[in-house]
Amino acid sequence: MVFFLTVLAGTAGCGQKNTANTMEQTDTQTEKTLEEHFFSAEQDEQNYNVMEEYSEDEEYPDLAAFLTEYYQIPEEECKETRYYYNYTDLNEDGTDEIVAVTIGDTTSDNRGDAALILRPGENGQFEVLGAFSQIHTPVMISEDMENDWHTIIFPIYGGGQESGFISAVYREETGYELDEESFVREEPKVSGDRILSDNLINDMDTDNYLTIAPRDTESQN
Repeated sequence: MVFFLTVLAGTAGCGQKNTANTMEQTDTQTEKTLEEHFFSAEQDEQNYNVMEEYSEDEEYPDLAAFLTEYYQIPEEECKETRYYYNYTDLNEDGTDEIVAVTIGDTTSDNRGDAALILRPGENGQFEVLGAFSQIHTPVMISEDMENDWHTIIFPIYGGGQESGFISAVYREETGYELDEESFVREEPKVSGDRILSDNLINDMDTDNYLTIAPRDTESQN
């Protein structure tokens, strides 16, 4: 009987010691995991390099004319329809493509605006490499490439849809298309150029934007 109690007490003591050791090991492992997590986050911040780029401020009559025809924008809307564009070399061939966003009654709704990926040609012509609706700016040109073309990331929100980011990738047969499976709620942590970074509200307040047709002198002042 005494022997049994002694063994039981000894067993209980070993259990407490083992429990304490286990807790210490768990705490140590947790601290190590947290340290690794924060170190990884710091490394991520250091490894991601994003360059902000505002849209071009020079009027581009050939582009404006193309957008008018492509979207069939009525003449009465042209002085109020804005367009923003940037040059970017999407396939690293030394020749810039154009990303153009058009904002107006014909091209926009409560979910966003229209965007075109264009390759400039001769005589004011453009080849459409991708066409999108209901997107927002700024637009991320990721360093990541698929089929030798940079991935393009658009913000999407508004109109009751789930807010997030979606990628467009290049396909040889069809050009740029949205990859529906790429949708994420948080902005992807990638390096690249964030183009069309203009503050659209401030632009409206300061008349700092381009329109499809030149505005009246009075509205420009």
